Amino acid sequence: MRFDLTVEPWLPVVECSGEQRLESLFGVFARAHELRSVVGDTPTMQAALYRLLLALFHRVYGPPDKEAWAELWCAEQFPEEPLSNYLEQWRGRFDLFHPTHPFLQCPALRACEPASVAKLVPYRAVGNNATLFDQTTTQDRLTLAPAEAARWLVTIQAYDTGGLKTPYRKEKTSEKAPCNQFGCVLLEGNSLKETLLLNAPPYNPEFEQSLMTASQDQPIWEKPEPPSPEPDERSPQGWTDLLTWPSRRILLFANESNDGQIAVNGVVLTPGIRLRGELRYIEHMAAFRRPYRKEKAAQDKQPWLPVLLQERRGIWRHSRELLLATGEDSSRGHNRQRPFMMDHVAEQIYTELIPSDTEFTMRVFGQQLDRNGGAIEAWLEETLPVPVALLRTTSLRVESIIGFAVGLADDVGSALKWMESQYNKAQGAEARHTLELAYWPRLSEPFADFLRRLADAIQRQASETPATNFWMQAVRSIARSTADSWAYDSPRQGRSLLVAAEMHSAFTGILETRCKKFCDEVAGYTNDEDDA
Repeated sequence: MRFDLTVEPWLPVVECSGEQRLESLFGVFARAHELRSVVGDTPTMQAALYRLLLALFHRVYGPPDKEAWAELWCAEQFPEEPLSNYLEQWRGRFDLFHPTHPFLQCPALRACEPASVAKLVPYRAVGNNATLFDQTTTQDRLTLAPAEAARWLVTIQAYDTGGLKTPYRKEKTSEKAPCNQFGCVLLEGNSLKETLLLNAPPYNPEFEQSLMTASQDQPIWEKPEPPSPEPDERSPQGWTDLLTWPSRRILLFANESNDGQIAVNGVVLTPGIRLRGELRYIEHMAAFRRPYRKEKAAQDKQPWLPVLLQERRGIWRHSRELLLATGEDSSRGHNRQRPFMMDHVAEQIYTELIPSDTEFTMRVFGQQLDRNGGAIEAWLEETLPVPVALLRTTSLRVESIIGFAVGLADDVGSALKWMESQYNKAQGAEARHTLELAYWPRLSEPFADFLRRLADAIQRQASETPATNFWMQAVRSIARSTADSWAYDSPRQGRSLLVAAEMHSAFTGILETRCKKFCDEVAGYTNDEDDA
């Protein structure tokens, strides 16, 4: 059996026309200028496939320096010769069923008894444990086509849950796969060609470029020997090593029918390599922050935390960490670190390869696990507009304005939660926080408009006050309609009606006080005086 990922269609893509289809590894790069994006069954699959493509892109094209990057950016399409040469050199390593080097797998696991292939697919049941999303069990003899199995194979290496696994010998426990630890950030351009380049700063292992990349860096398929089935722990050798990190030892089992159709009908999945090292120094596609403390000594001791997605509160709340450079004030700027590719893109603005009025889209992918890290609670994906004018600013003024804007939303959201909690407490009812669901999701779109207006003001060197006023009015309007709906649309009578009215009145006062405070805060940072 063979399934050569370099020529077989298995990657789901969207063409610029909107049509969806499957492409091979060769086709994805050869036609990247004609494709809009790579997609997946889940946000985690989409993120994992992009990370795989970035690893391959770096090994084929580098680019070794800024000049080579600029050449690729200006070219109509990626050159096919280096792509063909590389894929020909490593063709056997991209065969899903290669006898000695199956793609992203460990052939030594052939001695183990395979389990249901449902172990690869998070929303399918395993054994007799029916899931919320699917009622399949092992009795149904689930099989996967090779293309689908390949996509889940890539995904499981990046996003598998932690906990007990089938042991190869003794080791049963495994940590959650690395991408569970952060919101995976992708900067999206107008085509797949642009997207790959935007997320691929210069890469030259011989000169230890990019970040934390040594000369021996290589993706898993270039390793001289198949992976050992025994679990291990180590630090990554570089960026492509991390992008293809083998967090699990996996082997697919399949059979071939008389008409040549291949069906993957079993899998062995055991613990792989534990990632060692501080994530902030090695992961390019993540943003980091440190909780703020007034005392500098206490601040310096704060841990660096990766920015994560949350089900209720939007990723826009971390716009400073995701978009802004370190800033003028190093004591403040040292509390956040944006994804590595943002610095790379900001540099291209100064070279005028990317016009300063350009806007890209940031996609952030994530997976929320339960408290023990052994079960998936939610898949998450959010978008954020990226006006490049914000990427290149180092103004403390802009950082402060965005911080005050997020603070306004947080404070008003807390006031809504307080209003509901106080009412439930007075009624002796169970604590519920339904108003958060009515408030937070509605802020994403106006905040995106706020960022665009702010970037436009920066571009024109004009006052930011119209942008801040727009945001304040949006928060006030959404909060008021949320509170009014809660107060007037719910059937109440007697004492409960009086308590609701009292809480609503108190909230309205808090809202107006907080909006006035926001206006006072930003007044000291907007560009009004310079504009005058």
